Amino acid sequence: MAHIAQYVYDTFGKFPATVPSVYSLMYLQTHHLDLDYYDKFFGPHSYLRTHAEHLEKRHGIKR
Repeated sequence: MAHIAQYVYDTFGKFPATVPSVYSLMYLQTHHLDLDYYDKFFGPHSYLRTHAEHLEKRHGIKR
């Protein structure tokens, strides 16, 4: 792989050759944690307090 990357850099003067060297795609991914799962396998302090508060405040799910 290193040889291919060096060839591309030597040939085109940059790496990667066909897209801008600095490329940023903004996205946001959201989900709800399964707090029962985390409590069972990792303990009650394996997630942020704000996760539990969100479920109660926004969805009425009491912990």
